[in-house]
Amino acid sequence: MGEREPGKETIQRGELFFLTHPGSEDIFSGCGLAIKQGRKNLLVGMLMIDQPHPADPAWLKHVEEVFGEYQLVPITVAGERMLVCQIVIEDQSIGYIRRGYSEKANAIQSALEPLLDNLPNPSFILRWNDEQKLWQSRIAYPNELPPEILNLFRGFGYGCLTVETDIGVVHVCHASDRDVAGFQDKPVLNQWQLIKMPTAPLIRLTLTIQDQPRNPYRFESFLNVAEANQENVLAQLANQDRLHLAFYGDDLQYRYTKIIPHSIQQWQFLDEMVMKAKKYWDSLPEGERDYEQAKADFMKRFV
Repeated sequence: MGEREPGKETIQRGELFFLTHPGSEDIFSGCGLAIKQGRKNLLVGMLMIDQPHPADPAWLKHVEEVFGEYQLVPITVAGERMLVCQIVIEDQSIGYIRRGYSEKANAIQSALEPLLDNLPNPSFILRWNDEQKLWQSRIAYPNELPPEILNLFRGFGYGCLTVETDIGVVHVCHASDRDVAGFQDKPVLNQWQLIKMPTAPLIRLTLTIQDQPRNPYRFESFLNVAEANQENVLAQLANQDRLHLAFYGDDLQYRYTKIIPHSIQQWQFLDEMVMKAKKYWDSLPEGERDYEQAKADFMKRFV
C-alpha cells in the first residue's frame, strides 16, 4: 500500500530527508529519518512550528490533549522551535522530500537516530501547498487512515487491506455501520490460500465473521510476493501470533479492533506458502508475469 519510489531510488531505514521549499535552497520546514526501508513518506523527526509566527498555545494544548505529550526543541538563536513527531507525507508532495540538504546533516541524523526505536506520539500529515509556497500540516489522529488507503476505499468501496503499523501488520476492514456493529462479539475464522494463476501467484487471506450463521460476512485480502513491501508484510505475518482486525464504518472512521489467534501451525503454513509462491513466480516467463491481471482474472472467475 505504500508509495512506489521513482526509478531505482533506494531508501534505507534511518536515512535523513528534509522538507524542502522549491526555489529556496536555504529553507526547509522539517526533517526526519525514514522509519521503514523503501519508504520516504513515513519519517520520524522534527517540524518547524514557529515560522513565520510563533505557534498558537491553544494549538499546542490541543496536540497535548490528542497525544498526551509532546517535545519542543529550540533550533535557532531567536528561540524558534521544532516539534518532535512522526511525519506522514501525502503522495503528491513526496517529490519535495530531499536527501542531504544541510551541511549539518550527519549531526542531525545522529541526533534523531534514537527516535527510530522510541517513536514519539505526535503524528502529522504534511502536504506542500504550491500556491502559498509552504508546507501545510494536520494532526494525524490515532487510528486515522492515511490518505492512500482512504482513497482506495473511496474508490472501491467496502473491503479489507493489509498494512504495516507500529504494532505489526493490521487488517483494515471497511464495512457498513450496521455490519460493523454486528461484528463486535462474533467469532472470526481465518484461512490462508495459495492460488497459482497463469500470470502470477496470489496469496489470499479470508476472514469469515460468523455474524449470521447462514450467511456469514467475509473479508479477503490479497498479497503479492513479488512486491517488496508486501513480501515484508508476509514475513511479519509468518511470525505474528495474533491477527489485528481494525474496523472502519461508512464514514471511514475507526470503530474498534478485534484480535484473533494466529497459531504456530498457521505461521508455518504461511511461510511454506510464501516459498512456493516465490518459486512459482520465478518459473513464469518474465514477459508473462502480471500480478494485477492474475488478481482481476481470479475475481472475475471465482468471486
